[in-house]
Amino acid sequence: MWILRFKPVDCKNCYKCVRNCPVKAIRVKNHQAQIMQDACILCEKCTIVCPQHAKAEKNDVPSLKRMIAEGRELVASVNSAYIAKYGAGSFPSLRKALLELGFSDVREGAEGAYLVKREYERLLEEGEKDVMISSICPSVVRLVKIHYPELMDSLLSVLSPMQAHGKYLKEQNRECTLVYISPCISPIAELNEQINDVSYVISFDELDDWLAENGDNLKEKLALERKEKAEYAKKVGQL
Repeated sequence: MWILRFKPVDCKNCYKCVRNCPVKAIRVKNHQAQIMQDACILCEKCTIVCPQHAKAEKNDVPSLKRMIAEGRELVASVNSAYIAKYGAGSFPSLRKALLELGFSDVREGAEGAYLVKREYERLLEEGEKDVMISSICPSVVRLVKIHYPELMDSLLSVLSPMQAHGKYLKEQNRECTLVYISPCISPIAELNEQINDVSYVISFDELDDWLAENGDNLKEKLALERKEKAEYAKKVGQL
């Protein structure tokens, strides 16, 4: 299964993607850049530097729309990076927007991050390993497993925040389908792992496109709310 690849474009042979890939997982064949899936760590650096904007990602939004139309119970786990994307205090508006799309419930991914944090604190207190590599980021995990297998003993066997949150939510409701909303695509690599209760991963950009289709520009709405709050606070301060 592919997760990230380049769309067929008129490649200009600039080789920016090849030069910038940190693990040399890109080749150019017949004037077309190709990502070698077995070597890629899903850092997306190549897509940032590509002047052709040729990124093609696995997109599960159509599947989610179909499931909502069928009346399936979808629960969203939202990565804490929503604060950087939409601003502090934006979760209530984000939750409302997702419920309007058809999600049954929306939870903060920070719940999973807290469970992971407790496990890391336990491991640090026990101090069994001199060198410990965090397993929070799927790209780091792929980097070690694929390119530095000699470091596997130092890679902590702790669930990622997505996996931990998925396990927690499934214990509460076995019938729901879990969807993780992430700032990046790397968590998609965890979907096929043995310990995983999340069924789908979509990015914040894909969510924005989905909301826009429904006439909801969440970022503009939140910016307006912040402006109104700032103006109100200014008026109150003048009283």
